[in-house]
Amino acid sequence: MGSGRFLFTLSLFTLKGAPVTNNADYSSRDKDALLTFYVLLWKRRGITLQHFDDYWRDVHGPVCARLPGQFQYWQYHVAHNEGGLFPAVEGVDGRTADEDQFDGIAELTFRSESDRQAWMDSSTILMADEHNLFRKAIGYVTAPGNSRTLIDRIQVGDPNGGLDVVKFHVLVRKADQVGTGDFRQYMAEQFAQAVAGSPHVQKFRLHLFEPLDTGRPEAAGVVHDEAPEKQYHAAFEIGFRKPLEMEAFFASEAYAAVAGGLPKFVQKLAPFPERNVYTFVYDGRMTVAGQRGSRAAEVIDSLGALNQLRDDILDLVLGKGVR
Repeated sequence: MGSGRFLFTLSLFTLKGAPVTNNADYSSRDKDALLTFYVLLWKRRGITLQHFDDYWRDVHGPVCARLPGQFQYWQYHVAHNEGGLFPAVEGVDGRTADEDQFDGIAELTFRSESDRQAWMDSSTILMADEHNLFRKAIGYVTAPGNSRTLIDRIQVGDPNGGLDVVKFHVLVRKADQVGTGDFRQYMAEQFAQAVAGSPHVQKFRLHLFEPLDTGRPEAAGVVHDEAPEKQYHAAFEIGFRKPLEMEAFFASEAYAAVAGGLPKFVQKLAPFPERNVYTFVYDGRMTVAGQRGSRAAEVIDSLGALNQLRDDILDLVLGKGVR
């Protein structure tokens, strides 16, 4: 038993040190995620960013993970958009005002409308907890097929903490003179295809938003609505293996060609750097972070504590049959 446990622990540490990207494409693992609930989150005033990160990751996250219907649930902890990382495009606003700087993004995916509705119907329990953590939570939804991963060379789909990649979550507001259909066609068929086709890009995931969702239950002291002129119409997640690859992408002819069309369709393009990412539900099941919290999951992983994943332990900790 001793040598078997040692080998299992060793394999975990070997995986942690392995590269997280290669030339394989893992985008098909998101194919069943037909709909998305994508929530921009502002931390509550009076708490530190560390308190925000800790509570969201280790208290709020496991509660949300227990609600029905979810296929995937990620927390993206992001830095503010301070400019200078993406090249300026004339006619496209890349700045973000202080009051519009959010601190995190919750992305929940669902296999069907009924699954998403089941989650929405049960989410009232989260509203009292939102008061502890957020001052503003703006939720967007996508219609079936309007959240799509075009390329994903990042091996780990369910991370619990930072990955050794450079990643951004970019919010997009359409130009006033462009209709929603034309904007979506440009983003999906021109911009996304050109960016995802670049050899420098490790991941590209696109969301095309429906009108802002304001039907969620109210939470004391938490704003759920946004002025029309501040609402976004799309977002994308983009990742690079390292900063040099990001710079090569922006210097490429392919990017220059697609950037030339941006001012016609896009009014604002605001990139928020990803600080960390945590996964609480994956393939329709709670991860260890979802079951026990992110830090407990990290300790279990680091020690190779396989017994903590047994059904009898989970029945004891979570309740019988809760997975």
